[in-house]
Amino acid sequence: MSDRAAGLQGQCILNTRPAHQQAGLKALLEAQGATVIAFPVIEIVDCEVKPFHLGLAQQLEHYDIVLFVSRNAVDGAFRFLQAATLPAGLQLGVIGEATWQALNERVGDLEKRLIRSDQYNSEGLLSAAALQQVEGKNILIFRGQEGRNLLGEELIERGATVSYCEVYHRMTPDYEPSHFDRLTAQRFPTLAVFTSSEGIHNALSLVMGKLQDKLLSIPWLLISERMRETAVKLGHNGIPIIAANASDEAIQQAIIEWARQQAD
Repeated sequence: MSDRAAGLQGQCILNTRPAHQQAGLKALLEAQGATVIAFPVIEIVDCEVKPFHLGLAQQLEHYDIVLFVSRNAVDGAFRFLQAATLPAGLQLGVIGEATWQALNERVGDLEKRLIRSDQYNSEGLLSAAALQQVEGKNILIFRGQEGRNLLGEELIERGATVSYCEVYHRMTPDYEPSHFDRLTAQRFPTLAVFTSSEGIHNALSLVMGKLQDKLLSIPWLLISERMRETAVKLGHNGIPIIAANASDEAIQQAIIEWARQQAD
């Protein structure tokens, strides 16, 4: 086995991303020699279709800026949209690299109209130059249900009119009580990957008793200091590892760095 493939040899990593977002990270980690256990703790389902969704292409004529909070928001919005029907002057904003990639796959000449944040949070997008002077502008935010309100609230404070369009729902998967026990029967993970605080809450609701105690004691890969605070409040007493962002590549790199430190 090459040195590259041995980077995570001996590690068993719990991948909690939604099922349709597992493959990329799994491939990267396995290429480094890790064993990966798939345990999606958030299920992404389509929203209930409402008249606003059906008339979305026409509705966008009334907006100056459209923001997407996640790649799931892009996928959900483009159930009802086509790139060719987007108004020419409409600015498009994204949170995070994965969201940019999802939007870039659908919209040509994206850079000419893009409001981008390299940080995987609302604060990063709010720091973009194009969102500093928004008084009098109409802004639409695509998100899941009951999303974080910081982005919209701050834009309202800056003088914008903000609307929300919920295009997907997040649910806790309906596993049998023994599901996690069976997944980890042969080997318990040496590290767990979480990319949202909601995912942490869901995981702890799905894992009970002694296995929950074991899960709380292993290292967790997280994507923000805010998630670290959540983890501590929920009883995590293992090592926190903070990735630069939520991309598969950033998560892989953070885990490799952690593994190297453990080996030293």
